[in-house]
Amino acid sequence: MLKDRHWRTGYRVGDHTVWGTSLDSPERRLRAPHAESADFGLYLDERWHGEADARRPYFVSWPRLEAPVEATLLFTRVREAAQEVRNGATLEVACFGGHGRTGSALACLDMVLGGATAEEALTRVRREYCSRAVGAPELERFVRQAEQSLAPGSARMP
Repeated sequence: MLKDRHWRTGYRVGDHTVWGTSLDSPERRLRAPHAESADFGLYLDERWHGEADARRPYFVSWPRLEAPVEATLLFTRVREAAQEVRNGATLEVACFGGHGRTGSALACLDMVLGGATAEEALTRVRREYCSRAVGAPELERFVRQAEQSLAPGSARMP
């Protein structure tokens, strides 16, 4: 079944599970007031300001379905999130619809935390999180380019 919106849809990266969430998910609206907050949140849409419930919310400006405005900040936050997850924290990654930007960030996280290549991460996120993830060609291009900055041992920034 194709899931149009996401409420903490689990995505496994190595031994860890992270959540993908849509701001406009009906389940989020119903469960959010009663659900345990994530330890760490990576929010990729400005509409999450005032809505985010993670104990430590971090925001990255990414207003369109293309490369993020703050790519360097995104890479920093993805690395921080990966370390938090390794240390046992729960992580929520979210945009408005939970597909394009969220899927792209999950693929980036897979490169850092799981050691995947960009192609492996794109395939996995579409197979195991949502078939609609990273749907825009500009986002695919961004994820492929991000591999140079996020590959294990890489310190390069775009």
